[in-house]
Amino acid sequence: MIPMMTVVVLAGFGVMVLLMAVYGYKISAKTAEDYMLAGRGLGIAVMFFFALFAISSVWTFYAYPSILYRQGPGFVYFIWGCVAGFVILYMFIGPRLWAVCRLNRFLSPIEALAARYESPGLRLIVAMVLLGSIIPYIADQSLGVGLGLKAMLGYPPVVGIAYISLLLILIVLLGGMRITAWVNVLLGLTYTIAFLGSLLFVISKVFPGGLSDAVAVLKTNQPALLTTPGPEGKFSSVVTSIVFLIGALAFTWPHIVISTMTAEDKTIFKWMPALALVVAGMLFYTIPFVWGSLVAPAVSHMPGTLVPPVSGKAADNIVQMIISAYLPSWFSVLVLMGVIAAAISTAAVQLMTASIVVARDVIHGFFVPRSSDRFLIRTTKISVIAILLLSMLIAFWYPVELAQYLVGIAVPGFAQWAPCLVGGILWKRATKWGAVSGIVAGALYLIAGFIYRPVLFGLHPAIPTLFVNVTLFVVVSLLTSAPRDTVIRMFFDEVEDFLSKKA
Repeated sequence: MIPMMTVVVLAGFGVMVLLMAVYGYKISAKTAEDYMLAGRGLGIAVMFFFALFAISSVWTFYAYPSILYRQGPGFVYFIWGCVAGFVILYMFIGPRLWAVCRLNRFLSPIEALAARYESPGLRLIVAMVLLGSIIPYIADQSLGVGLGLKAMLGYPPVVGIAYISLLLILIVLLGGMRITAWVNVLLGLTYTIAFLGSLLFVISKVFPGGLSDAVAVLKTNQPALLTTPGPEGKFSSVVTSIVFLIGALAFTWPHIVISTMTAEDKTIFKWMPALALVVAGMLFYTIPFVWGSLVAPAVSHMPGTLVPPVSGKAADNIVQMIISAYLPSWFSVLVLMGVIAAAISTAAVQLMTASIVVARDVIHGFFVPRSSDRFLIRTTKISVIAILLLSMLIAFWYPVELAQYLVGIAVPGFAQWAPCLVGGILWKRATKWGAVSGIVAGALYLIAGFIYRPVLFGLHPAIPTLFVNVTLFVVVSLLTSAPRDTVIRMFFDEVEDFLSKKA
């Protein structure tokens, strides 16, 4: 009965997504700007949902609670670092990037940096580094859905991976960035209802006295899970500081950076930092924190539990395992919809971003500089299919826990364009050779660290590689010739004049 209900719901959800994608195709202007950047016309409400749920993914639903479940509350500093990173992006970098891209009709942030540093070669280098980092993160989303179906119904992960991949193709191929943003509003609401609803449902059924009962269970059976440094002593004060800094690198996530280019006007940037801090940081991200740091570990360690403690990759399913064990079967279907919504809301933006990078920055920017809007749209759509197939292969492989796709692979890679991004937008003295030397050295060091971990000196990959990157960027920039006056005028004088005008 329940498997049949699940099939019906999955089919209905797919039809709904198809209808939205078709609608998005009909209302689109059929231009590259409309397809890639939603016509630069997103208002504050859609923009906020677009950005929030491009961030909040299967990783937030499964992987983040899994880390808290295994290691205690210390990893919350990563989330607060992310919130700080988003505030930095929307306060300082986003408005200037939005302005220069609007004034010069740039269709990707990498295209803007290529113009800033007057370097087609840098454009290709940045594109390759970001593609190598974002594709595993797309795989993380489809894998999460596959694991959710496996935990709930026993289906092999390939079923969920194939299902979400089909939906992603429909959304991105037909609707482009506009419908991707609008779908995030619906999917985000579905995601929040399922995530919060399942948490409240479990608490009411398993802990009649509320969260104080969960705390009492952990104090008796596993008190180390309630405090830092956690049961394995991993989250010392030094480590939590580093974790916060790694989280703050969220301002480099390309699928979030590109969202700033879709804004309708500059007033949006006055609201986004507060919304990121209050609505996202203090409200939304509290849900997975309570799930992973209190409810899930308390359920696993209480007497007579239906879900005994698990570790390693098995912990990636802990939230779904508890829901399936303690809540009605019909509610598990709703939660599965939430997981799928979380996956699509992030993966669609990531897939759209990666495809823009391939079409605009690699094919158009380096190989076919004179191309029409029609050619750009067509190559973007072909890129969607190629990138999705590659991400599916990575999802089938499943080499590491879900959390590591973001924290251990994507974030260190995204960090490598931080110096040239920040320097290009905010520092007049930054030069092409500083940007090239920094990102090349940082990326090569990162690859070496993945192959042979001791060269990282026991640190998170983002820390030593970014240190080398920033050092070379600054030193080489100061030792080489300053940018031309025309570049300074385009990226600083004209931008400041544009932003200073009344809306």
